[in-house]
Amino acid sequence: MPAVPPGAYRRYALVYDLVWAAAPYDRFVDLCLEAAAAQGTAVRRVLVAACGTGNAAVELAGRGYEVTGFDLSLPMLSVAAAKPWPDPPRLVAGDLRAVPLGDGWADLVLVLNASINYLLEPEEVVAALGHLGRTAAPGGTVVVEPLSPRFVHQGWAPGRHLDRDGLRLDASYEVSGDLLAERLRWSLGGVEEAETYRQRLYSEAELEALLAAAGLELAERRPMWPAIPAQPARGRTLWVARPPG
Repeated sequence: MPAVPPGAYRRYALVYDLVWAAAPYDRFVDLCLEAAAAQGTAVRRVLVAACGTGNAAVELAGRGYEVTGFDLSLPMLSVAAAKPWPDPPRLVAGDLRAVPLGDGWADLVLVLNASINYLLEPEEVVAALGHLGRTAAPGGTVVVEPLSPRFVHQGWAPGRHLDRDGLRLDASYEVSGDLLAERLRWSLGGVEEAETYRQRLYSEAELEALLAAAGLELAERRPMWPAIPAQPARGRTLWVARPPG
């Protein structure tokens, strides 16, 4: 297997689903589909960008949508490919800054779980949003979930300190200005691992400007809470945008 590029989940991919086992991905998908419906988008094809271990993609495929997912991390894609898809999975290795999909393919484009915030330079975010916008069909909808300031500063304890099913994990977050370092330490089966990842927290004003620079029109900001009455949803917001034309 080729080396995983810097910034992509590597060993953490093997325990990611254990950490987030209780996350209500079915409801996350509900909200994304409701957002598309509110924009008048008839959804048949869905692109899940930075799909990770494929939880949202598998949920959508199980509902009968034609789904393509891509991610920078080959270990995350391997976990996704092993899941019970209704049809052979459509998974591709790819970078947000160079989306590996043709123009106008998807009715609904998703980039969830603060994946956009792993891009540390505004120019990279504009490039990624521009690529996501071009993959959307006319009349399509692009849904972006940016990093939540509440998660950074308050967090969700079960996702930061976990001792369950043989997995013990401790996560810490160090904030310096608008840069966040996520330090993960865990042990499973007697093996201890550690990885560090970095994100940039963009303000609402910055995100609006980045969307506009990418040619996307912000249609609404749709809070996950209280539509999803579960702690992981607090402070999280879906940014719903329309592609050019």
